[in-house]
Amino acid sequence: MGLFGTIQQSAGALQVAQIGLQVVGNNIANANTPGYLRQQLQQSSAEAVREGGLLKGAGVRPTGIVQVVDDQLAERMFNAKTAVSGAETLNRAYSQLEELTGDLNNAGLNQQFSLFNNALHELSTQPGDSSLRDFVILQAESLASNIRLTRENAVSRSDLWNGDLEQMATDINRLTERIAKLNLDIATIEGGGLLQSDATGLRDQRYRDLEELSQYMNLNFQEQESGAIAVFVGGDYLISNGHRREVGTAYNSQTGGSEVRILETDSPLQATSGRLAATIQARDSVFGDYIGDINAMASALIQSVNEVHSQGQGRDGFQSMLSTVVADVGVPLKNANLATVPRNGSFDMNVIDEDGELISSHRIDVKILSQVTDSTVQSIVADINAIDGINAAVTSSGQIQINSDSPTSGFTFGEDTSGFLAAAGINTFFSGRDAVDIDINSQLKGNPDFLAISRGGIGEDTDVLTELIDIVDKPMSSLGGNSVRDVYEQAVTGLGQKISLQSSATEGLNNFYATLQSQHLAITGVNIDEESIKMITYQRAFQASSRVISTASEMLDLLVTL
Repeated sequence: MGLFGTIQQSAGALQVAQIGLQVVGNNIANANTPGYLRQQLQQSSAEAVREGGLLKGAGVRPTGIVQVVDDQLAERMFNAKTAVSGAETLNRAYSQLEELTGDLNNAGLNQQFSLFNNALHELSTQPGDSSLRDFVILQAESLASNIRLTRENAVSRSDLWNGDLEQMATDINRLTERIAKLNLDIATIEGGGLLQSDATGLRDQRYRDLEELSQYMNLNFQEQESGAIAVFVGGDYLISNGHRREVGTAYNSQTGGSEVRILETDSPLQATSGRLAATIQARDSVFGDYIGDINAMASALIQSVNEVHSQGQGRDGFQSMLSTVVADVGVPLKNANLATVPRNGSFDMNVIDEDGELISSHRIDVKILSQVTDSTVQSIVADINAIDGINAAVTSSGQIQINSDSPTSGFTFGEDTSGFLAAAGINTFFSGRDAVDIDINSQLKGNPDFLAISRGGIGEDTDVLTELIDIVDKPMSSLGGNSVRDVYEQAVTGLGQKISLQSSATEGLNNFYATLQSQHLAITGVNIDEESIKMITYQRAFQASSRVISTASEMLDLLVTL
């Protein structure tokens, strides 16, 4: 190889030192660039040259400039990022629900229950006081209004979360489109994997896009030989080389809300964690379960109060009454779409004079035996219509209309072992079926004297009022032995526990993510001290190689002069 070979060998070393210094300079320049991945010069010894019986080294050669990344650690960090994004999303949902639930700070529906119950207690001390009757109805209206408002606010927030899915689909499409384009650019610049160097700037951008995409859903990505990556969500791919699948939102009839679907296959995006899954969970579970609890509580309140009130009498009898429930009149009662399903039993209907004195009493049978002779709304109306002095019919809308035939007589209702009166909305305190439409019976609002106090007749006793007192705190078999207040308090208490658990889980996930991020940055981040040492190393290598060239040149000059 001789002196010329030595000079050539050292010239290659000078070139490697220059390239190494450029890489170091680029790293230092980007030390504060977000998402920058540290670069490293890869070099190897050149193939040895045979000279006689010797194999002499041919120096060094650069083989590539690559990013320093631990792919397994990066994937774990992305997964942790997905979990953190989902947990923070749920945290925000629980915080919003906490704002709607005033009972966490001793205000709200729980207070309304107490005010309504207190009004009934006050009326029990002076049952004949008209102002106290008005006050009971006023407090009940306030309670019903607050129940409706509580549900409406929760539904409104739930709808906002549902609307967020549309924006998420747009963001996912934006990121997948950009990653697919970067795949093509990277594969082109890197020669489809033939070059040993990375398209570092483009890979940095793709890495940042993948990190942002991982906030929305759990990803699995695999790098191909060409340098492009394939991105999978569940068993479906979103990106393959330069091709990507677009997503969009569609209505899901089972959940009653939107979901994100892959448009090409019309299949749901199988996101099990991240912001996307957490948003659906916030809509369906956080707010959805709370709305369900409010509906169950309101339905139980309506049923419990109405079943007591519908069997009682107020200070006046009825001249006319229209049921509050629209029913299917020609089918058995269990299929008639009543507020609740009645039981096999009966109820009393009384005809009274203008002074409230009983003229006649009639028992109406309600048959629910799963037989062809089972009662229908139409058959019960016919039985009522057969009573002297009473006219009853079913309106075109499916409501029961009952009228007195004489202006000097009226009617009242008595013991109901079937629950039909409450189920059909006859002589009820509340109207509606649940928190959607709970309200006070319009007939009661128009005349507070219809507020049922007695069970044995007008002015005879206060048994119905006594039974209504503390009814919100009485255990109900339909609620599994819980009271109406219990159902609501359990929902609120459970919410407080869920908020605490979610907060702890989010904190733990953040700590775990921070640990992985620190480990990742220790590998991919730029350490100025480390780069300074490399800079000195390349400088010394350059100086040494220059000295070798200088020495070889002197020796060559000496040989020439001989």
